[in-house]
Amino acid sequence: MNYLSQYTIPFSGLKEGMHLFDFSADDRFFAEFGESEITKGSVTVQVKLERRSTYLKLTFTHKGEVELICDRCLEAYSQPVKGVNPMLVKFSETETDDGDEIIFIHPGSHQVEVAQLIYEFIVLSVPIRHVHPDGKNGDSLCNPEMLHKLDEFRAPDLHESPATDPRWNDLKKIIDK
Repeated sequence: MNYLSQYTIPFSGLKEGMHLFDFSADDRFFAEFGESEITKGSVTVQVKLERRSTYLKLTFTHKGEVELICDRCLEAYSQPVKGVNPMLVKFSETETDDGDEIIFIHPGSHQVEVAQLIYEFIVLSVPIRHVHPDGKNGDSLCNPEMLHKLDEFRAPDLHESPATDPRWNDLKKIIDK
């Protein structure tokens, strides 16, 4: 049995109105998505489904933590993630491009698969720059040895003006005339 099959919402027997579905995204969930930057995590996801006769409105709310590799010190750290994402499901024989927040399914379908959507919404809530959060005192929680090495190899600050060769002073006087 496919592990991601548990991330489906059967809507065929539901009455019109609001319905709640709870899911969790754990290490096994993220392993199903191959080349992902997220391999470990614990995220709870609640999907609020509003069923209507001609469409389904899904609202995904997720909150939890994922493990990422710090861009600065290359060590793993825990990144909090949360988000609320709406999605509209329309019934259609053919798929048309109506935007990023609309998906189309066949009118004879009895369920909607949400695993890929959950994964994408979690990935979208991860910041672009992966860096350890600062500690309570504002100190970096990165590996101090790596920070020391980075400081050793840091390029000189471009805003500092280097000492001017005194021979240029006479030439500047000629230009200023």
